[in-house]
Amino acid sequence: MARRKLLLLLKPFDVYPLRNSVTFSGNPYSNKILRHLDSRIQVHKDAINFCQEVLQRKSVEWETLFHNELSQPICDVDLVVTVGGDGTLLKVSHFMDDNVPVVGVNSDPTQIEEVERFKDEFDATRSAGYLCAATVNNFEQVRLL
Repeated sequence: MARRKLLLLLKPFDVYPLRNSVTFSGNPYSNKILRHLDSRIQVHKDAINFCQEVLQRKSVEWETLFHNELSQPICDVDLVVTVGGDGTLLKVSHFMDDNVPVVGVNSDPTQIEEVERFKDEFDATRSAGYLCAATVNNFEQVRLL
């Protein structure tokens, strides 16, 4: 029986260009906003690490690629798993045909409590993940291959 192959496609870490290019000297909430952005990046990194640990435990062969590195159609894989959100899944879908199944993992779902806590300071909405079938909370239960 041939080994099945999975492609793990990731949202890149530079999705918050604001973090490195803008100063918020006049904004009293700047430190809080920057800490929030830093925590979003860390949550995404943690989700990637968790997904890779699950794949390793399940003895699944996979290749990892950031979606902004895609330049050719996706082929020669049995499954694509995206880690990011709906935007990541949609971006990747432009490089796929109907023969390759895809599972989206929402790496940073919106936390209602956090949105409420920061509602008067900034928009703490994260990813809705309407198209994603999984989060880190249930990724281990997803039947991959």
